[in-house]
Amino acid sequence: MIDGSQSRTAGVQIARTEIFPINLPATPEQVAAGYYHRYCVVRLTTTEGVRGHSFAGPIDRTVWPTVIAATEGSSITDIDGMLRRGLNRGAGAEHAAWDALGKTLGEPVHALLGGARTQELKAYVTLVWPGDPSQSHVSAAETVDAVLAYQAAGFEGVKIRCWRGPGENARVCEAILAATGPEFTLMVDRTAHVSGTTWTYERALAEARELQDVGVRWLEEPLDRYDLAGQARLADEIDMQIVGGEGYTEPAEFAAALVARSFDVIQPDASIANGILPTVRVAAMAEALGVSVCLHGTGGLRLPGWLQAAALIGPEWQELAIIPPTLHPDEAWSLNESVLRRAPWSIDRGRISVPTAPGLGIDVDDDALDRYRIG
Repeated sequence: MIDGSQSRTAGVQIARTEIFPINLPATPEQVAAGYYHRYCVVRLTTTEGVRGHSFAGPIDRTVWPTVIAATEGSSITDIDGMLRRGLNRGAGAEHAAWDALGKTLGEPVHALLGGARTQELKAYVTLVWPGDPSQSHVSAAETVDAVLAYQAAGFEGVKIRCWRGPGENARVCEAILAATGPEFTLMVDRTAHVSGTTWTYERALAEARELQDVGVRWLEEPLDRYDLAGQARLADEIDMQIVGGEGYTEPAEFAAALVARSFDVIQPDASIANGILPTVRVAAMAEALGVSVCLHGTGGLRLPGWLQAAALIGPEWQELAIIPPTLHPDEAWSLNESVLRRAPWSIDRGRISVPTAPGLGIDVDDDALDRYRIG
């Protein structure tokens, strides 16, 4: 830890833990367009009056008492202990503990964890059109036009859903890459457990070959994420990357997938995996086994914890999700300004900066936060 930190943190405890939803002021048109306006906030206040925030808190109210019990009265430095006492069930609540510790020490979280491999991350946007989840209501031409707009804004990659009927996914992807050119990176997301239709292995192999042939970079969770053998077999048969793991919550789940070689790229989620420290630990396992890491994405005020972890891990990409076409992420997240004193990052030509201010790097206006508190 940073030199001199013991004197600055000696005796500092978490005095109060609050968990509450907020609803930022949005017009009906903004809500319909997909502007981010709802979050679950975790706010920790230390005995020294320092506040740490997370906007990726647990939506499930039944775990709130566990999070409060795990944090209140704990030493501000004992984040691992908090996780073992129940914070490992708190989604992104752990981010608030790191925020409070970093602000107490005057250092960004990535510095407390060992230092950043990068201060800027190449971002890709995950596009999901409102309406039919399969996206079959969106024409290939409309999809191409939207992707070209993101390319023009400087993004070098996007991801779309791979939920259409046989042959249709590859047809749309082929049209996109014909318009963008081969230097552009296109990923597709099956997320088998929520896509509505379960693929057999034979169907997954056929779809993967078609997507590979048209130049798609990766296929995400084409089979059930617990079908480790099936996805390992697919990853072995296909040159295109097979990626997944966003839904894993336990270290043992990640370890099993990594040992089975089920994915070419593993995707821990800094909320579903229950924190920044658990996510960094997954990345260390993956690095030891030669598997690439790309954090499963998020957006808006939830994002700072992801950026702190990614700065340490140094992935090829940072996913920004979910973006409704044709909004730029900055526009989709513009309501953040309601509760922030200043922007914590910048997005320029497809690169997002890692916040370097203390803690998560977010300067929250708590009076505004309390105004938009609901429930």
